[in-house]
Amino acid sequence: MSQVRCLIMMLVLLTVTACGADQKEPETKSGEPSAAPTVSSQPTGTPQPTAKPQPVDITIMSNTNMTVEAFNKQYGDAIKKKFPHVTVNFILGPVKDVVAAKTPIDIQFGSIGTVYSHVLDFGLQYDLSELIKTKGYKLDSLEPTMVELQKKIGNGKIYGLPVWNATSGLFYNKDLFDKFGQPYPKEGMSWDELAQLSKSMTRIDGGIQYFGYVTSAGAQMATNQMGLDPVDPKTMKSNFTSEPWKQFMQSIVDIYKASGFKYTKDELDVAKGRAFFEKESRVAMYTNYSGGTPPETMNWDVVSVPSFKDKPGVGTQAYPNYWYVTSISQQKETAFDIIAFLTSEEFQIPHNRSGFATVLNKAEIKKQYGQDMPKFKGKNVEAMFPKKPSDPMNYTPYAAVAQNAFQSAFDSIMLGEKDVNTALRDAAEQVDKQIQTKK
Repeated sequence: MSQVRCLIMMLVLLTVTACGADQKEPETKSGEPSAAPTVSSQPTGTPQPTAKPQPVDITIMSNTNMTVEAFNKQYGDAIKKKFPHVTVNFILGPVKDVVAAKTPIDIQFGSIGTVYSHVLDFGLQYDLSELIKTKGYKLDSLEPTMVELQKKIGNGKIYGLPVWNATSGLFYNKDLFDKFGQPYPKEGMSWDELAQLSKSMTRIDGGIQYFGYVTSAGAQMATNQMGLDPVDPKTMKSNFTSEPWKQFMQSIVDIYKASGFKYTKDELDVAKGRAFFEKESRVAMYTNYSGGTPPETMNWDVVSVPSFKDKPGVGTQAYPNYWYVTSISQQKETAFDIIAFLTSEEFQIPHNRSGFATVLNKAEIKKQYGQDMPKFKGKNVEAMFPKKPSDPMNYTPYAAVAQNAFQSAFDSIMLGEKDVNTALRDAAEQVDKQIQTKK
């Protein structure tokens, strides 16, 4: 019996020794102990790696014309690389046809100008507030006025996140200033200073009429530095007859009239004025509020858009391109993850360097704007990002109507057909009539 007990004890000892040998630290090829296996080093309860994401189809719709090639270059390739389990289907409108066909749109994107005509008018808006909270998304990484603009549109709700913004600036033709021996525009100018500089550059030379400055009065209204509402969001009536709007209009008129030049209707045409600057090199300075820049063939540079004396340093309003998760999407979380990625530094830095202005509130990123493009090398690109953007106006469905009416009023004043008060009163009536018709 004692022999049996001894045999059992020997078997137990052998078993324990063998188990201890299995737990010996593994060795590297050099014979040195390697790190302990990952699994055995994890404390109890540590979650294991999640399963591979299931394939998902996401349909993305552009609110403006865009080719598939352009979409993939700007967004699609980056999305597919970041989310390999997502199949991206890119489509174009018209949105009414897409909605009528019950196409399952997950994401829409377009400029702020399309928020009503393509999103709200079709009930496609979806409040991202809960996803922002549960996903831990940090809104403070974005330029604040772009977030505020969405909150104003949604009465506190956030329907979209900005992915890029239209830059603004006072662009100037250096060759013309050199030709006429005048100093270049300087950073931090007031509109009064611009008026005097424009006057000195407006002249006839060699039988050619040169202009000191041109702009789009309507575009300036749409991004106005005063934060003025062209249409009252409560009454849905035009505000153009108010004193602040009269002063704003007068400031643009005064700059044009300072040169002493008598403009024709043809010379006031916005598209032709831009062509005078970009193609014919007959304009010394030009303000752009929609992200455009001069051609590579021009010897140009840029300073910030001049400011008003009573609002020194305040720049234009943001005019962003927003991305929206739609109300009809069955993949809202994945759609939000894609949009969140497009607003991350991972995407924003190269996107910004390729000429699509960042929406992130970081000066060091703004400095890199367009630096992968030869035309921006050595340019004062920081000037195209206002250090103090204007407060956003209340955006209504009638912003475009108001913009067109304001431009027409400006033209009529410059042609001597109406004074400022009459022109703005007529513009207000025009806007109110169109609002009633659209309603």
